[in-house]
Amino acid sequence: MDIEEEDDEDDEDSGGRLRSKQDNSEAGYDRYFQDLQTSAKTSNNTLSKLAVLNPKEFNDILASAPKKHDIEIKRLLNAHRSYFSQWVFELHSGFNLIFYGYGSKRRLLNDFAQSSLSNGPLIVINGFFPSINIKDILLKITSGALNITCSTGQVLEHAAVICDYFSDDEREFDHLYLVIHNLDGANLRNERAQTVLSMLANSPNIHLIASVDHINAGLLWDNVKASRFNWIWHDGTTYDDYLVETSFENSLLMRSGEMGGVRGVQYVLTSLTSNGRGVFRVLAEHQLVEMEMSSSDGSDNSALGLPYNKYYQLCREGFYVSSDASLRSQLTEFKDHKIIHTKRLPDGTEVFYIPLDKATLTSIVENMA
Repeated sequence: MDIEEEDDEDDEDSGGRLRSKQDNSEAGYDRYFQDLQTSAKTSNNTLSKLAVLNPKEFNDILASAPKKHDIEIKRLLNAHRSYFSQWVFELHSGFNLIFYGYGSKRRLLNDFAQSSLSNGPLIVINGFFPSINIKDILLKITSGALNITCSTGQVLEHAAVICDYFSDDEREFDHLYLVIHNLDGANLRNERAQTVLSMLANSPNIHLIASVDHINAGLLWDNVKASRFNWIWHDGTTYDDYLVETSFENSLLMRSGEMGGVRGVQYVLTSLTSNGRGVFRVLAEHQLVEMEMSSSDGSDNSALGLPYNKYYQLCREGFYVSSDASLRSQLTEFKDHKIIHTKRLPDGTEVFYIPLDKATLTSIVENMA
């Protein structure tokens, strides 16, 4: 009797639970249709309502941010400093040094250069700088460090002059040290820059110390360049911040008009056809010639622009466009990206110009070659 009563109670409980599940499912169906009739509530806080900072305010906020694990980072840097004598020995044995790893290597390499490389001219190159180019580096070596004059024509010839100088036994300086932060920087990744740097690294008595951060940096060099560089790879993990390296990057929190648009221009140009890049090149080369003749640094490029009729004629001669409509279409894309600006003169003439300074525009044109 006791067993049968327990079974009846279980059946009732089981039935009760089944009825409860059925009621819940019916309520769930009704709730679904009720939710469809009510409007979803969204926040009015959008990105456009954030305060826009100027570059100085933005960098000051980043600089004042508390640093984490400061003691551990200093301990790691001190551990790297214990290898300075070994790195000097490797340099004077004919090798060049390249450093990889997580964190900025800038402070580490600067400490190494200033404390251990004192028997020759030292040149520090910031490869992350948006307007850096190989011609500027060669001019810095010849006129800035070696005090020699050299024709500024072809960069390969310019590099050969530097290599010949350090092959001469009667030279004034015994050694030259080149410290390149971010050898894989955007403006140093091109074939010409890497070829010239490999020529310098292969020259006797020129010593190269470089850092890389891109995971595929090793793909920059073929067998010939890798042989010239003659790298010894060192793990330079520091966990240091990249505030200096990223200070030139565009940010949604900063006024884009106050920052250099080099990366944006290069990104747009790589997405265009060869004819589209040719249209940009025509205007850029014209503007550089006008800057050279007027000794302008690019502070007011609207006076150095190209009238539309002349612009169309030059593009036709270069076989970049076939009609007025095709040029207008291409210019509309450039204006949408704010790469090319336009100005209408009092006589109604439409003038086009690029709102970049001379050094930046030169770097972009050279990288297009």
